[in-house]
Amino acid sequence: MNQYMYYMNAGQHQQNDYEKMTPQLSPMEEQDKLLDEALSIVKAQAFQMKRCLDKSKLMDGLKHASTMLGELRTSLLSPKSYYELYMAITDELRHLEIYLIDEFQKGRKVADLYELVQYAGNIVPRLYLLITVGLVYIKTNCVSLKRDLLKDLVEMCRGVQHPLRGLFLRNYLLQCTRNILPDAAEASEDESSGTVRDSIDFVLMNFAEMNKLWVRMQHQGHSRDKERREREREELRILVGTNLVRLSQLESINLDKYRKLVLPGILEQVVSCRDAIAQEYLMECIIQVFPDEFHLATLNAFLKSCAELQPGVNVKNVVISLIDRLASFSQRSEAVGGDMEMEVAKLFDIFSDQVASIIDSRADMPSEDIAALQVSLLNLALKCYPNRLDYVDKVLVSTVQILKRQGVERVQ
Repeated sequence: MNQYMYYMNAGQHQQNDYEKMTPQLSPMEEQDKLLDEALSIVKAQAFQMKRCLDKSKLMDGLKHASTMLGELRTSLLSPKSYYELYMAITDELRHLEIYLIDEFQKGRKVADLYELVQYAGNIVPRLYLLITVGLVYIKTNCVSLKRDLLKDLVEMCRGVQHPLRGLFLRNYLLQCTRNILPDAAEASEDESSGTVRDSIDFVLMNFAEMNKLWVRMQHQGHSRDKERREREREELRILVGTNLVRLSQLESINLDKYRKLVLPGILEQVVSCRDAIAQEYLMECIIQVFPDEFHLATLNAFLKSCAELQPGVNVKNVVISLIDRLASFSQRSEAVGGDMEMEVAKLFDIFSDQVASIIDSRADMPSEDIAALQVSLLNLALKCYPNRLDYVDKVLVSTVQILKRQGVERVQ
């Protein structure tokens, strides 16, 4: 027994000495090490995949592609490192896409392959392969099934609920489909292959799921890591915002479709997510990506949603951004003849009423934010309605009334 304890203690001392000699890696060095290991596997598997494809061994090539994609199952990488890994892998997947397009143009049946890749072992590689093959399916000969395939893919992506993995998977789906989304009016001859309504439904569903995954990141892990999680979410926000960019690029979305389908779908998700970071970013995103004419015609709906945002949202910045943008637009419109003169004429009244409603709904709004909003309204009145001094009076009277309600007797 004593001899056994002696060897155990000796082994423990040796282990302690070894740990002292081994330098402890910093978090950044640890990330670099993990990323390098993953990239070396990707490089090796991509080489084998291309080698098999060159020899027309498609099934073997798909196995190597699946192994390569398996690296995206990791939970150890930071968003920045995961992005680098994702980019390396999706670059290699383009070789598979090009090969498949070439093969199917020669007559190979793609439908069989779409069924076949659904048997890939893990869901992450399986869905990346399904998106890649589905894209080829649409590009080659099956335009008539475009609508069903897009719906199929966006729904199947629900199988990945890990926030980071899910966000990048859905981003891959969005990137792959950017040039093949149906963009035909609903009364057009191409309706069999899908219409812009199908694209709106597709992107809005993808947007809703990505936003949920992005918000869920905030609630994972220990509370002491809150700041780090918020930084990581800031790094990933563009993935969610890309959905809105894609909607803005659909040429068949007119004002009527924007008012009835697009904006209500976006605002419903923004308000219901109840997350200040997401709400502030997405409201700014709406302002930046859609045309001024759309904002002008849907001003009431947008500003009413502003009043429903979380207390942590800096609503002042959102509203001022919209006021400044529409003020500039109204001046440009007047210079070129002003096709939307009626809408511009109502601009001040709508902003005035809605800003008052937002201030009333946010009892804790700082006085300086209230003052900034009122100054923005004042600038709007002076820029767009230089002859309407009553608008200036209205802003000043309203400001005095608000400050009195807040008990502010004097402004330093």
